[in-house]
Amino acid sequence: MIDKMALYVKINAISKKSSGFTLVEIMFVVFIISLLSSMAVVEGVKLRRMANEANAQANLKSIAASFEIYAAAHAGLYAVSDEVNLQFLVDAKCAGQDFITIGRVGNFRYVLGSIGPTGYDIRAMAVNTALADHNYQILTGAGIKRSDTASSGDTDFKSY
Repeated sequence: MIDKMALYVKINAISKKSSGFTLVEIMFVVFIISLLSSMAVVEGVKLRRMANEANAQANLKSIAASFEIYAAAHAGLYAVSDEVNLQFLVDAKCAGQDFITIGRVGNFRYVLGSIGPTGYDIRAMAVNTALADHNYQILTGAGIKRSDTASSGDTDFKSY
C-alpha cells in the first residue's frame, strides 16, 4: 500500500512539473517567430523592387510601341518635340507634359533622352533608389537596356 502511495505521489509531482512552459522555451519560440517574420519582410522588399522594375520595363515598351505606331502612320517619321506629335503619349498616368520628362508613373520618371524624326531614346529613371535597383533605357528598334545602379545620373546602359 505504501509503495502504491509513493508511486502516486511521484507521478503527481512529475505531472505538476511539466504542466507549463519555461521562460527559456517561450523566448526560443518568440525568437524563431521574429526571425521568420524578418526574413519575410526582406523578401517582400525584394519582390516589391522586382515588381517596380517589371512595371517600368512594361511602361517603356508601351511608350516605344506608341512611337512605332505613330511612325507607321506618318511615313516612318517619329514624333518630334511639339505638342501635336507628342499628344499620343499623354494619358491619365503621364499628364502634364514638359517634353523633357514624359511623366512619372509609380516609382519611375520617364525621360526622353533624345527624339527626332529618325528615332528616340527613352529612359525610366528610379525616383527612389530604395524601391528600385536599376534604371532602364529603350532605343529605336532595340531591346531594353539596364544600368548597373538606380542613381539619377546614369548614362551607362548595357544590354542584359
